[in-house]
Amino acid sequence: MLDPDYRGKHLQLEFTIEDRGGFTTPWSATITYLPSLVAWEEEICTENIREYYNNGDAGVPLAEKPDF
Repeated sequence: MLDPDYRGKHLQLEFTIEDRGGFTTPWSATITYLPSLVAWEEEICTENIREYYNNGDAGVPLAEKPDF
């Protein structure tokens, strides 16, 4: 069971969705990420190649010519 008053080491996100085209009223939710035994690894994709921890861009393969 999660204690909402616990202020230890976890990440808690609270967000509100406002989409008049999809919902009749705004709604809010909270999600809590607890520490786990598995480390979260950073993933690089061609849409976000910035390595902020390294202050540079990741080396992403670039095709010299199209495949088709």
